Amino acid sequence: MSNTIAFVSIKGGVGKTTLALETASSLANDYKKKVLLIDANFSAPNIGLYLNLTNEITLHDALSGVPLHNTIYEAHGMDIIPADLHYNDPIDPTKLKKLLEKFKTRYDYIIIDSSPNYEELKPVIAAADKIFLVSSPDHVTLETTMKAAIAAKEENTPIHGIIVNKIRSPQHEMNLAQIEEFSNIPVVAKIKSNKGMARALYYQRPLGLLEPTSAISKEIKKFSSAICGEPEFQNKLLEKLLTKISKEKINRDLLRQNFYESQIR
Repeated sequence: MSNTIAFVSIKGGVGKTTLALETASSLANDYKKKVLLIDANFSAPNIGLYLNLTNEITLHDALSGVPLHNTIYEAHGMDIIPADLHYNDPIDPTKLKKLLEKFKTRYDYIIIDSSPNYEELKPVIAAADKIFLVSSPDHVTLETTMKAAIAAKEENTPIHGIIVNKIRSPQHEMNLAQIEEFSNIPVVAKIKSNKGMARALYYQRPLGLLEPTSAISKEIKKFSSAICGEPEFQNKLLEKLLTKISKEKINRDLLRQNFYESQIR
């Protein structure tokens, strides 16, 4: 049985699509997991554009009756279901959860990118087993993102952490302690703004494959290790030498344990 994980935010431009894509790629390529990545941004999807997929048959078609397996594309070591930017017929996003039920035994992880639109977000949260909030480190975005947390609580979908993305000027932004105090949710990854993402978008490949030693790729790999229960470092001595015990690492260790326990219940 797979873990269905959604990346959510009620604000565009925070990087949740990138984080969903890079996490899926890391789980598939770094940890050899069977992964299905789904673009569930129904009104403004872009994973297909990110990766130059043909998008001939998409999630929109599946929500209109086409068998879901016909919408799956293989790329970069994972299976991907894109959505259609130009689909004009009416769809019912609430069908997403039922569509995925048949596929949960086929994958280790189903990763869902969501829409920032509140009404489109709710069926994604309902379909997920766990969610991660995505926010940049400013009070405007964080306060907006907390609306997604309210939606998750209404659906009884557990929130397993916040990923703080696009850190640009730490002295002028909320720090980790302030974010956790405000949200009462642990920060599990901190990612600085990086030009590498522009290169990944240009070459239409996951950054983790294009530049595996970049700071973003390393942080995503650490986050992915927590999701699949793998240690951040294989060598414990090397870990002690290279890693300071940061708050987000402690949170990832707890996340790693929680995910492990959920798999054996």
